[in-house]
Amino acid sequence: MNSILLTLVQFVATLAIAPFVVGLVRLFKARLQGRHGASPFLPYITYATLLKKQMVISKSTSWVFRLVPFVVLASTLFLVCVLPLVVFGGALSHLGHFMIIAGVLALGTAFLVMGGLESASAFGGMGASREMTLASLVEPAMIATFATFAVVTGAFTVDTMFASANILTSPALLPAIAALIMIALAENARYPVDNPATHLELTMVHEAMVLEYSGPYLAMLEYASGLKLTIFSLLVANVLFPMTLAVDATLIAIIMALGWMIIKVVIVSFLLALLESMIAKMRFYRMQEYLTIAFFFALAGLVFALIHITL
Repeated sequence: MNSILLTLVQFVATLAIAPFVVGLVRLFKARLQGRHGASPFLPYITYATLLKKQMVISKSTSWVFRLVPFVVLASTLFLVCVLPLVVFGGALSHLGHFMIIAGVLALGTAFLVMGGLESASAFGGMGASREMTLASLVEPAMIATFATFAVVTGAFTVDTMFASANILTSPALLPAIAALIMIALAENARYPVDNPATHLELTMVHEAMVLEYSGPYLAMLEYASGLKLTIFSLLVANVLFPMTLAVDATLIAIIMALGWMIIKVVIVSFLLALLESMIAKMRFYRMQEYLTIAFFFALAGLVFALIHITL
């Protein structure tokens, strides 16, 4: 019962704050660029408006096009339930094996790619091709990163990894954390990998695949994108400060965990906006360099961890 309540708290809190995180990044980015910026609560209104709009679907699409938003959103909701975002020891945390997490992320990406191809548009095909290229580079880096955590902590579920990880006693985690940050930027289509605010055909990746969606389907995809950004923001913060998560279902522990959650997303949103205001988007043909660096960071952490075990 205690674990079920913890999972429910995390599920509701993450779903509620996800649009706010998207709006907060946009607000911080606007202020850093000298603009006033919209309210951080605007995404709530945007999603609600999209849910009321009529959908326009191309005649060239099949049932796959309609299935994509549900699979993408469902895969993201699964991650919300099994990963340590607000609490430790949730009811479904045993399903958070790092290979399952990597597979679920790949599943969402694969269906998003199929949605881009279904419309038979030039933009969709271009974005799908670029996304599959990035996915093939991200997956090895992600598995190597989680493998480093697994070697250091002796656990295979992300919940147990983060609960046992200690940077002070395990410096091998530092390059793995650096790799995790780089992977988070790539998975969420942020700078320097992609520009989430553009519709220029030469630069967009994620936006090209969702360009043919409208109405409730677009709301589901945009909401799933905001959820994924929130998930990775909290993961990066939690691996650095695991003591901020609730471990029991007492009222005080839950309130403190929710308070820390808000603080963490505000700080990470500001840092993300600051990063995107300081750097430019990389050329697509240099993406393999960026993600290769992430892979070797993770590999270095894995090697250091194995050497530490053998000594």
